[in-house]
Amino acid sequence: RGQAEVKAREATRSSDRRLASPTHDLLNLFDPSIATMSAVGCIDSRGSLPMVTKGKINEMIDEWQKHTSEPFISFEYFPPKTDEGVAKLHRTIADMAQQQPLFMDFTWGAGGASAALTLSLSTESQQLHDVMVNMHLTCTNQSKEVCDGGLEGAKKGGIRNIVALRGDPPKGQAKWEATEGGFNCALDLCKYMKANYGDFFSIQVAGYPEGHPDRITKVSELGREMSAEEKARVVDVDGVLHVCADEEFAKEMAYLKEKCDAGADVIITQLFYDFEVFKTFVAKCRAIGIKAHILPGIMPLNAYGGFKRMTGFCKTRIPPAMAAKVESLSGDHQKAEFSEFGVAYLVELCQKLAASGLVPGLHFYALNQADKTYQIMKRLGYLQDPALPRKVSRSAQLDVTLELLKHIEANGGSPEDSSRVLCAAAAAKKM
Repeated sequence: RGQAEVKAREATRSSDRRLASPTHDLLNLFDPSIATMSAVGCIDSRGSLPMVTKGKINEMIDEWQKHTSEPFISFEYFPPKTDEGVAKLHRTIADMAQQQPLFMDFTWGAGGASAALTLSLSTESQQLHDVMVNMHLTCTNQSKEVCDGGLEGAKKGGIRNIVALRGDPPKGQAKWEATEGGFNCALDLCKYMKANYGDFFSIQVAGYPEGHPDRITKVSELGREMSAEEKARVVDVDGVLHVCADEEFAKEMAYLKEKCDAGADVIITQLFYDFEVFKTFVAKCRAIGIKAHILPGIMPLNAYGGFKRMTGFCKTRIPPAMAAKVESLSGDHQKAEFSEFGVAYLVELCQKLAASGLVPGLHFYALNQADKTYQIMKRLGYLQDPALPRKVSRSAQLDVTLELLKHIEANGGSPEDSSRVLCAAAAAKKM
């Protein structure tokens, strides 16, 4: 394939000193042994799947549904706290991008703590892997100026999709409080984005099938018997029954409608494990005139302790039969059985969702790992194995070359490092 390629490979392999993470992992994307083919669609148990025009997620979903009634998949990640974690996530993203997700999500740390990393992960992933990115943006501890910085950075990086969220209270703070000069809620952020950015962004918002956790309170505080609908979404939190009262749930639905009226065109739900609760939530959305696409949030069960913490924090309803089975597999010696049960349960849930006709796709909270999501996808018949490699575009190669050179300079890299990047880019250009 040419002497330039051979020399670039030899230069890379002859040096024992690796570039600072994640530079080395990004440099590998120029290796023609990794990126050799263009994805032209994929075929699995869903049949031949469409390759839609990349852009705003709501428009991509519209196009997808014109060609198939089968669900697409999408993945969500969070910014790691260490350089090693970032490098590992880059490898995971590169692998999972080959599964042809419609888009990938990246969360935004409380108060913008991970803002720069979220933005870089978003722009790099979209450029390198030819997958549209959905970047989260929260109101927590952020002024309008800080939010504007995130939006401008997204726009400059070609990010067309934003998840507008209020965000959780900062660690150690019991209740959420608005920042002076900031936004009071996700609705304010939706209105601001529409007023200042027009239709550039597709706006995604959160939906809560059981009600927002802040509105889920102890049943004993109701002062009356639960209604039939309340009984259907009641939540057990550490042995104490909680529920979002009907009147509060109605307010939540009205608020969701306001966000959609303000410009949100896709709703991504919080994790849930009760299909009937989700089905009721969708029916209520449609009944009050919400026309936005609704995507179910699928959270794999990784381990008993983590499952209990997450569902407790989110006040997620666990159906009685599922709860009993989970508790029967709580021992350390039962980790493998718990894992198997979790995969089987979510496969069944995804099958119900896919067959219901209620959802255009399945949104997986991957927790920065491919394993559990892949196990679920494989049993659904959705896993591309081996996956079809994706080719890095020429414009993306140029963009990444510049970013790598900036990264090397910022981290005190040597001229040898810069030379390796330029050699690799030159070799890739001749492919």
